Amino acid sequence: MISLVWKIAINEWRRLWHARIPALLMLILIVLWSIAALAAHHHWQDHATIVAKVTQQSQQDWQSQPDRHPHRVSHFGDFVPKPLHPLSVIEPGILDQSGHLVYLEAHRLNSANFNPATEATSLGRFPLITPAMIVQWWMPLFLIMIAYATITAEKITGILAFMRGNGTSAWVIAAGKWLALFLPLFTLLCLQALLTLAWSWGSDQTLLRLSLMLLAQAMYIAGWCLLVLTISWFSKQLHGALLTLLLCWVCVCIIFPRGLANLAQTTYPTQPRTEAEHHAEIKLKALGDSHNPDDPHFAAFKAGILKKYQVTTIEDLPVNYHGLLMQEGERLTTAVYREQQALHDAQLNRQNTSIRHWLWLTPALALQYVQMASSGNDLAHHQAFIRQAEDRRYKLIQYLNQIHTMKVDQHHDHDTRVSADFWKKAPRPAVTLAPVSVSSHSIEVALLVLLGWILIPGALLMKVAKRT
Repeated sequence: MISLVWKIAINEWRRLWHARIPALLMLILIVLWSIAALAAHHHWQDHATIVAKVTQQSQQDWQSQPDRHPHRVSHFGDFVPKPLHPLSVIEPGILDQSGHLVYLEAHRLNSANFNPATEATSLGRFPLITPAMIVQWWMPLFLIMIAYATITAEKITGILAFMRGNGTSAWVIAAGKWLALFLPLFTLLCLQALLTLAWSWGSDQTLLRLSLMLLAQAMYIAGWCLLVLTISWFSKQLHGALLTLLLCWVCVCIIFPRGLANLAQTTYPTQPRTEAEHHAEIKLKALGDSHNPDDPHFAAFKAGILKKYQVTTIEDLPVNYHGLLMQEGERLTTAVYREQQALHDAQLNRQNTSIRHWLWLTPALALQYVQMASSGNDLAHHQAFIRQAEDRRYKLIQYLNQIHTMKVDQHHDHDTRVSADFWKKAPRPAVTLAPVSVSSHSIEVALLVLLGWILIPGALLMKVAKRT
């Protein structure tokens, strides 16, 4: 039986080759994929170069600071780049929309900036063609154009009836045809994976991330091959098979993904950044004003400090009260801004959850979920980056406030300068790419959808084939 399956696959390859048009379409697909890979690689290299230059300049500026007041240093700020995985060449995900640099400063929780999507001109707002987009959109479309007549034409000419009359079972014919369609595309996916592995060898979780991506892509293309065969076997006319498959492609790859995204954004709208900052400022004013001597919160804070050090006035404190005040103020502002960030993240997570509930409608979106998670450019990885950057910011600012408290003379606060050695020793840990496990839930749901994408067309194909 296996040898017969291979014979059917080989005959199908010969037929497609002699038809010339399928071979030409396959060649165009390979050329398009090559162009997309080169363009995406150039885009990634340019992106990485800019981030590296900004990071180096920021590090140099930080280390070259002279002796100065710690509070001046806290407002001088620091830049943190978003870690980029080499698999971003295949799938940049939300990288261009979310930004890749965060400015860290006192009393603020800034969002990521320098996102190319908002900096592009109107002519540059078309999406970048990437290898992931080729697999998600164009591979199924080219597959439809190549193979829509695979079974329908043989039904019309009587070849299928002849094969069935000679005792060839339906599943053998289906398996041979499926193998003929799937293997060339799977070979192209494996070639892409091998080139990417050579390019990204030694990077974080490369084998795991690349394996997940290749598995999802193979399941996606395998499902499309089954769907093409099912509809081709079911259809009685060539134009009917083609139109039905094109309608499926439009729904699965364009209408449903865009519709689900728009529905989620409408159902769970996110608050504009300016509005969130306005609410944060209102809440901070309600918590307390450190510049108001009669403010209840800071009056109680002052009383607690005096009691702790067993003195009657702040002038008698062995430490700088202004530094302590800065520490308390930073604690309050950080809590409020983190609360606003948590609300924003929760709303985005609700959008994602809403989309996942309907993900079974569109395996194209399921594939995109896995590809973005594998490349480290989905929402979960971005939120992990923001959390790491904020943790670094808070530790750095509180370190500077501690220097202010312990090293700056309270009676000559504004005129005091602290040694620059303290800035060089400041805690500035590297922000690393989160492990792929942060996106485990999205990956699991997406892979289950892709598994159903194989099983359902496969079952339909067997049911339709047995009726012939």
